[in-house]
Amino acid sequence: MQEEETEQDALWRISGELQYNTSIDNLPEAISTLEQSNIVIALEKYKGNRTKAADELGIGRTNLIAKIRKYDIKFSV
Repeated sequence: MQEEETEQDALWRISGELQYNTSIDNLPEAISTLEQSNIVIALEKYKGNRTKAADELGIGRTNLIAKIRKYDIKFSV
């Protein structure tokens, strides 16, 4: 009998199959870019609701607001 693949196992399997086309020369810059992108996606998903976006991102609302200011993210509903 074969075990059912867990969600985490599937993520590991899929991520192992991904091919990265860009090299990362500056890790802090790459992390900032990824963080900004995820913030914008969460804000769009929740139509600007910072509380829900923060929950989605796994950070506190105050932390999210600080990051929005840090990256000067402009978002209109």
